Amino acid sequence: MKARAGFLAAAAITVLAGSALAAPSPPNFSPNPSVGWSASGGGFKPPASGAGPIRDDPAHPTISNNDFRATGKQPTFPIADLSNPILQPWTREALRKHNELVLAGKSGMGPRQSCWPRGVPGFLLEGMFQPMFIIQGAKEVVMTAQADHHQRRRIYLNAQHPTNVKPSWFGDSVGQYEGDTLVVDTIGISTRTFIDDYQTPHTDKLHVVERFHLIDGGKTLEVNFHVEDPGAFTMPWDAVQRYRRVEPGVAESTPVLDVDATSAVPTAGPMLESSCAEMNHNYIGDETLPIPTARKPDF
Repeated sequence: MKARAGFLAAAAITVLAGSALAAPSPPNFSPNPSVGWSASGGGFKPPASGAGPIRDDPAHPTISNNDFRATGKQPTFPIADLSNPILQPWTREALRKHNELVLAGKSGMGPRQSCWPRGVPGFLLEGMFQPMFIIQGAKEVVMTAQADHHQRRRIYLNAQHPTNVKPSWFGDSVGQYEGDTLVVDTIGISTRTFIDDYQTPHTDKLHVVERFHLIDGGKTLEVNFHVEDPGAFTMPWDAVQRYRRVEPGVAESTPVLDVDATSAVPTAGPMLESSCAEMNHNYIGDETLPIPTARKPDF
């Protein structure tokens, strides 16, 4: 019996050791300061199944500035597909009005073009012209868009949301590593932000959970995220965003982006000094947005 007990104990130790060895390590999104992440175009991608994000109206596909550089086609502003069943009536109406402005020849520019903070999940659309950089610390993870350094998220690790969260541009984000994935939970996102480039509005009930993980042998950063807002959407929905790794001498920027640094980056990292301050200037004569102001202290 003693021999059998000893064998079982040794077997258990072996199994535990094997499990520990098999456990995935936390992801390393920034193995060196020159590693950046370039977002894929086309907006948020739909999930494999189930309710998904707002996409282009099939009759009006978006042509981005990058598409123009590659094909010479005239760029267009995003037109939302209003048939998506996730939309509450008031949300659909807000998108319909915006669609009409664009189709009537208005610019379609919004807070993003005036350098307002993007919010969450809108931040995931940053990094297309210039990459996003990620700094991982023991207590927090910081994500910064090179093009607009104030487009910066702070994710506090192994923390809890405050009891009374004050709404802010990027909300209150807490995260933890689950194996090879960084899981981020965000609430308290200011209603001055939009969900996406269609200018989809949301309410103060918006709750976003993101899962950041590396695929393709570390060449791609994939973010699977879940959105809930019963005030703006009829149901929870999911979406995907992907970033391509850029690094000098390893994974250079796409040749189509080889233009002046004011609009895109001719080479991969390290991060360049750049700033885009909130403004109310408009280069094409349309109605301008005001500079964001607070009518009362938010602290």
